[in-house]
Amino acid sequence: MKMLTKLLEKLKSADFILVTLSTVACSAMSFVFSVYNKRIVATYPLGIYSTCLLAQTYMNYAQFGVLNAYNRDYPQALGRKDYDEANRLKNTAMTFMLMIYALIFVVFEIWVAVHYRKAIGNDTYGTYYAFGYAMCPIMILLKSFDDMSNSTVRMNGHYNKSAVIGFVRTIIALAIGVIAINVAGYYGLYAMTLSSAVLGIILFRSEAFKGAKLSFDFSYMKLMIIGGLPLLINSLIWTVVQSVDKFVILGFLSTEALGVYSVPLMGFTTMVLVPQTISQVFYIKISHLYGANHDEQQLLEKAAYFSRVTSFISGAACLFVYFVMPIFVHFFMPMYTEGTDATQILVIGVAIYSTTMLYGNIFSVLKLNKSLIANSVALCIFNAIFSSALVLFVERSINMVAIGTGLSYGLYSLLLVIKLSKRFKFSIWKLLVNSWGPAVGIIVPGLLIYRLIF
Repeated sequence: MKMLTKLLEKLKSADFILVTLSTVACSAMSFVFSVYNKRIVATYPLGIYSTCLLAQTYMNYAQFGVLNAYNRDYPQALGRKDYDEANRLKNTAMTFMLMIYALIFVVFEIWVAVHYRKAIGNDTYGTYYAFGYAMCPIMILLKSFDDMSNSTVRMNGHYNKSAVIGFVRTIIALAIGVIAINVAGYYGLYAMTLSSAVLGIILFRSEAFKGAKLSFDFSYMKLMIIGGLPLLINSLIWTVVQSVDKFVILGFLSTEALGVYSVPLMGFTTMVLVPQTISQVFYIKISHLYGANHDEQQLLEKAAYFSRVTSFISGAACLFVYFVMPIFVHFFMPMYTEGTDATQILVIGVAIYSTTMLYGNIFSVLKLNKSLIANSVALCIFNAIFSSALVLFVERSINMVAIGTGLSYGLYSLLLVIKLSKRFKFSIWKLLVNSWGPAVGIIVPGLLIYRLIF
């Protein structure tokens, strides 16, 4: 009984486990929806959908770093027990986001109405584009507040509450999405994301926005923008990095090829899901920790532990995706079988990168903004050069894009290890053993077995 009690206490204290399980379950439901819509929506309309989502992704940066500053400074204020500052951060961030996204909504909807006025109702694909772009400002407004409310609950220490609500709302959103896509086809692609965001805001509001009020403190908004801008720039560069492969496909291949490439992107999402979730929890925990005592050594100790856990999971996830995706796509998404090889290629490079994802968080917590931005710019350059060069000089296919992207993520991972080693005067070998070691030990034998079997 004593052993069981100790085990339960450890499980309870390891709150990242429930958050991770919930995130995996939610992602699995999103994965189901993604598979299901590929049985109904053809590659070209799905390419249009992916193109519209690119616009939505870049709209997110209209918050000018205010949300980035909030996510960094709010948990540190809680760590210092400075609750007045924490509330001020929340009120200012909420007010600024409402102002800026309302303005974007008005401007963008006018642009869509003018630009696509002749296409709406007369040209099918033109109407698809108009609808997708019109949904962008609505989706980004709802998604931003959903993300803010969810992260606030977690930063308040209620990880399990966040996990449960996240799971429940995703089940409901999946049901809504499936019904919508059966009824409306292409137009139903947007339903799950919209309903999930709305449900998240409603379910999280009692804690996330309790006592919140509008605060038109423009001088404080300016301080938050200045403080969060380096993180925003870094995040923007990351978005460019994650968009390079899509831009290469749109520039050198076709919109339909981008639709097919959604399968490798599913593999990418599956690969980074668990490491990204652990990284988010880790970021909050070390922000609390560093805000309380400013001990850099503790950051490394936490990073070593979480990196080993992440690496084992990344290695197993890589093999799972590598083995299962070809069979899965053949049976469930027959219109998208051209994307299976690219999926297998991409997940290997991403698996290596995901093992060092936690290291990048340390640069953010310590506000090493120049290094943070330089790292991301390097990855962007790697990706642009490799993906474009392989497509132009080897073969015009999404497989070359996947190879270029996978290589760039692997090199970025190595760059993080080298920089972290120099900054803390820590052994590169130990950093690699904690990160790459478990994943490589799982992936290499697995790939050899796969080649022998197939």
